[in-house]
Amino acid sequence: MIKTILVVDDNHDNRTIIAQMLTISGYRTVCATDGLHALELAANEMPDLILMDLAMPKLDGWGATEQLKADPGLSHVPVIAVTGHVTHNEISRAIHVGCADYLAKPIDYETMILKVRTYLTA
Repeated sequence: MIKTILVVDDNHDNRTIIAQMLTISGYRTVCATDGLHALELAANEMPDLILMDLAMPKLDGWGATEQLKADPGLSHVPVIAVTGHVTHNEISRAIHVGCADYLAKPIDYETMILKVRTYLTA
């Protein structure tokens, strides 16, 4: 069965590149433009994994992840934070709200696929 990954990023180019890399690797992707859109798509699509940008308008990745983890129907879905600002505070905050791991921007294809496979087979 093909796994579905929700890609959340307010930057169109980032979203497109990540989705293309995942599609090439055999995954189905759905994309959200912000945290509010992510919550809606997650409820409708029931993804197997979420790649969540942290800095976004409307609802940031920390808030969206916190809400996803509070939802009994979605709390089991692993969330990997995606950030261009890899600092101890930012990563600690992401883990605190429920992210399982993080990816630094710019995204390294091999690192992303390794982490995706790890969480999808866990």
